[in-house]
Amino acid sequence: MKKIGIFCGADVLFPTSLIEYINSQNKNVKAELVKIGTFRIAENLSYDLIFDRVSHSVPMYQAILKAVTTTGIIVVNNPFIKCLEDYFFQLYVAKQLGYNVPETVILPTKDHPIGTTSDTFKNLIYPLDWANLFDYIGFPLYLRVNLLGSEHFTYKVYNPSEFFSAYDASGSRQMVVQKFFDFNNYYRAFVIGKRFVKIFHYDIDKPLISRYSRGSSGINPTHKKEIETISTDLCTALGIDFTTIDFGVFNNRIYIVNFYNSSPRIDNSIFGEDDFKWFVFTTGDYLISLVENSKEYLRNSKWYQVLKMK
Repeated sequence: MKKIGIFCGADVLFPTSLIEYINSQNKNVKAELVKIGTFRIAENLSYDLIFDRVSHSVPMYQAILKAVTTTGIIVVNNPFIKCLEDYFFQLYVAKQLGYNVPETVILPTKDHPIGTTSDTFKNLIYPLDWANLFDYIGFPLYLRVNLLGSEHFTYKVYNPSEFFSAYDASGSRQMVVQKFFDFNNYYRAFVIGKRFVKIFHYDIDKPLISRYSRGSSGINPTHKKEIETISTDLCTALGIDFTTIDFGVFNNRIYIVNFYNSSPRIDNSIFGEDDFKWFVFTTGDYLISLVENSKEYLRNSKWYQVLKMK
């Protein structure tokens, strides 16, 4: 029997519902939560596939998942693409692939990172040309941590004085500066299996329970088609099996705001019952299809080819 292991954090309903759904399908597949203690070199996990929703917060899990990937276990998402959690790198990649992204600049940290001194930064031009930066980005602008999921360290500032106040408070956190857009529409697309896309109007300024529209009604059909195309093309190009992609529309141009979020909060207090079932059924069916066709998946995966997987 094929086995699917689930890594999860504080979220309970989605992974539990996913396990129940997979185990109810009368397939030669069993799903369960992964249990781990200390982990040795050359040790392995007895799973054909692991669905990961928490390793971004647990370095131990990240190390283990990268290790067992080299034995031929499929991990969704592949742990080696966590480099995309670097916000600046992510947008740089999207720009190189030809998509619109907000103008973004990475800054040196305000304070020296632990273990460094001024002698470490012989390559850094100092003082920085702040006037040139402000001319390029304009005000208002966002100052944010260069790590997805760090919205609590995001500042919207309206002038240089506010900028320097926020920058001084950033300490040794790696920050980026980003152009502010007053988007006409803002969407979040959930992408499963590189081809299944569900789009919602999304308002990050509202409480989590109210951020998502119910269903896909009211979404501009032209925007919907373009977002679906970008989503599937982007995930196929980068080998992303499960993510959300945020899109903003300004003057009828679609911008990618971010595209790698492997563990969005999913439960039926946030989404309607039909949408929640779509997440469970679509994810479950996709994971089952992967373990049933694991050799084909591994053979066609660029990441596994690089690591010379089985």
